[in-house]
Amino acid sequence: MNGFKKCDNGHFYKEDLNACPYCPGGSISSKNVGGNDLNKTIVAGAGMTQGGSDNAKTQVFGSQSENAGSDQTKVFGSGNSAAPGQPKRDLNRTYIAGVTDEDSTSAVGGNASIDSTPRSARRIVGWVLSYTLDPMGVDYRIYEGNNSIGRNPGNTITITKDTTISGEHVNILYRSGRFYIKDKMTANGTYVNDEELEVEKAYPLNDSDIIRMANTTFIFRSSEILDKK
Repeated sequence: MNGFKKCDNGHFYKEDLNACPYCPGGSISSKNVGGNDLNKTIVAGAGMTQGGSDNAKTQVFGSQSENAGSDQTKVFGSGNSAAPGQPKRDLNRTYIAGVTDEDSTSAVGGNASIDSTPRSARRIVGWVLSYTLDPMGVDYRIYEGNNSIGRNPGNTITITKDTTISGEHVNILYRSGRFYIKDKMTANGTYVNDEELEVEKAYPLNDSDIIRMANTTFIFRSSEILDKK
């Protein structure tokens, strides 16, 4: 073949070249662009000088760390990113719903961080628990200040399963370390430990009292008891 030579490995190449470009050590150096060894597998598009990394090692597109070592796996899209308007987060840390940034140093060995979830402005001071509404039990929180219970959606606690409960059935008030309960002119009445409450009269409410509103029964528990333990 005119103008070409054949090497010992059977490759044809132009006769003006000193050595076969297709064989290791040929006239086209085995060290190509950026010093890459053509005898090693190189992933197309991988950065050749990224932090001095060896391109013979596998790299995954989208790695954000410019100085990451090539011996480490580089993950697509990694980096400290967040949705518009949201704070950036360290993807190496664990985020727990409801834990604030101030709490993070004491949670999970200091390896948790912020997830800004709004919390109630009032302290939880007790609960009412019912097995009448659900055989497995259902509980509702009682907060400091006034708590209304009834069928209307505007109540602090809304009860919809018992139609004999009034729109606003009772108020439970927590003030100065004490609880009070008041019937709100209900059609079917309110009972505490089987004693019927007079309409619009405040009665003391104590831990473990049994409250019956129409056909629904609750057990009242105070957090004050827990605080003293």
